[in-house]
Amino acid sequence: MNNINSYRIYDDKLNLLYETSIGVYEKKKDVKLMKLLNKSRFFLNVDNLRCYRIDPMFS
Repeated sequence: MNNINSYRIYDDKLNLLYETSIGVYEKKKDVKLMKLLNKSRFFLNVDNLRCYRIDPMFS
């Protein structure tokens, strides 16, 4: 079992904006990731990789 979650955030044209990996048991939060997730919509999940796309309505 992989204990690392990877995240990719894309803009509305699917250009990669941000990519990070976070261990499941890490206590430190990635502030930039959290801000981007609040403006994004989930669109793809493959194994431990989650992809989000910026929603222009939230920007």
